[in-house]
Amino acid sequence: MYTNKTKVQNYLMTNIDSSFDDQIEYWATAAEKYINNYTNRKDGFEASTKTKYYDGNGESELLINSFTSLTTVQILDDNSSSVGWTLTEGIDNDYITYPANDTPKYKLKLTTNSSAGAFYSGSQRIKITGTFGYATTVPKDIELVATILVAEIVKQSRDGGLAISQGLGDYSTSFETFSDTALRITDVRNILNSYKLLKI
Repeated sequence: MYTNKTKVQNYLMTNIDSSFDDQIEYWATAAEKYINNYTNRKDGFEASTKTKYYDGNGESELLINSFTSLTTVQILDDNSSSVGWTLTEGIDNDYITYPANDTPKYKLKLTTNSSAGAFYSGSQRIKITGTFGYATTVPKDIELVATILVAEIVKQSRDGGLAISQGLGDYSTSFETFSDTALRITDVRNILNSYKLLKI
């Protein structure tokens, strides 16, 4: 989670009664979802280990979700779940990752030494296990944005501008509130825009 009650209290320089702990956690979860959706980062900012499948494109380069490290890269046999090739990272091995000197990374490129000639065409033929997401720890400015968004709701609730309790099964009301807040607070919007991925 990108923020918590302690961070919100510190930001507001006030104590929040323990009876609102569940509500603060709900808003913090909603803020995280809002930030991920706004920036088009499905895997979020805190990296976690996952296995993902990608369609093969028949080329030597493959764009994938943002990642910090990869454990296994495999090309499956066509129309089968059996492994045709297990690739090893390295310039003298099968593939290298890009961008070369930065994280997160998002592209694989086969080397001239690769045991596979391409990321062979086929539906969900490329199986990749790795740590997907922006970073191993949430960037501090994203933490701050989440804290500001939750703190703004707390302030509105405290000052009578917003009902303190909302249905826990539906985040839509919080999303609308976060959108209004982000548009009102220029710094929040600028921070989120700097992390926003363009949809292609």
